[in-house]
Amino acid sequence: MTPEQLKLIKQLAQLGDVTIVKRGTSSLINAISEMDSKTLELILEDNVSYQDTIKTIFLQKLKEVFKDFQKEDNKLIPYEGKCNSDKCINKNKKGIAFVGNKSGRYSNFIIEENEDGSVKDIYTCSDFCTNENVINENKKKLDITVYNDEKVNFKPSSSYNYLKNKSITALNEIKQLNNCEISKDEIITWIKSYEELYNSMNWINNYYKYHYSFYWLYYHINEIYKFLIIENEAKIAIDEFKSINLDREIDLLKWLVKYEHLYNELILLYGNIVSEESLQTGNCVLHKDHTVYFKIDILRNCIDLQELLEKHYYEKLNKYNTLSPEEQENKIPFDDDYERTSSLKYHLQVRGII
Repeated sequence: MTPEQLKLIKQLAQLGDVTIVKRGTSSLINAISEMDSKTLELILEDNVSYQDTIKTIFLQKLKEVFKDFQKEDNKLIPYEGKCNSDKCINKNKKGIAFVGNKSGRYSNFIIEENEDGSVKDIYTCSDFCTNENVINENKKKLDITVYNDEKVNFKPSSSYNYLKNKSITALNEIKQLNNCEISKDEIITWIKSYEELYNSMNWINNYYKYHYSFYWLYYHINEIYKFLIIENEAKIAIDEFKSINLDREIDLLKWLVKYEHLYNELILLYGNIVSEESLQTGNCVLHKDHTVYFKIDILRNCIDLQELLEKHYYEKLNKYNTLSPEEQENKIPFDDDYERTSSLKYHLQVRGII
């Protein structure tokens, strides 16, 4: 330790309790293992970029990762490894995988050092291989995401600023409804208000913080909107079903063929929009990142029709399928004839029934 460093320590000691933290890789690994944000703030240099962003933003995102880990874990176990990608400039660079001591979830980081052993850079790695076989890839990987406009070399354009401001306005309209109910009309109005903004964006080229958040929020709410649009047709289908004599199978088959286009759309209703919990509570969360909710009654016809189609459609499709068991097993969703041969109407036509 140099005389200047000793002098500085004495001066700090006069101020009261002083925490001395070594700014080396081992200290960094220990701090991440303990999910100790305060120590990390002392270890990392102020005027250095980490994962191409400033220290403050990097630490903020790392804290969010810690918060997610801490839902199940109280410690992260470090395992040495390296980048394993043949397509990456970081191939074979060394790093650490941090694995939750209870959940098994994990985060991977490449850690670069300066000549004096201090931390030069730290960033996530998408193709990381540990020296020991400890990663369960079925477990969730928790990553730090740095958007293009959070990087130190980012220079905003006028079009960027316009889209950013519009996106923030749209996001705030939804955020202001957190913990409140949103009506069918409010959903439709929001979708219509920002349709042009959404259509002007390309998700591949809009990897910016607010643009990206708006784009995927709109995409999800628009899926709800699509179901709202077919509510009236779903009601007509249900009313027609009530008049069917189920003892006459041909009437049921005609009804199934007439509305099988709705079956293909409604198949995405459960799981994507309506959950088992929402069916029990009567409320459905508008989007996972918000606490705005709507009454599932605004999708009641879609829900009831989906249940009717689910009950009858596959039963008849299996009964009248003209493909062999082997042909059915080998069907792939992206095959040219997949949509046609998955249709009840197709098989009924082949059999000459309809």
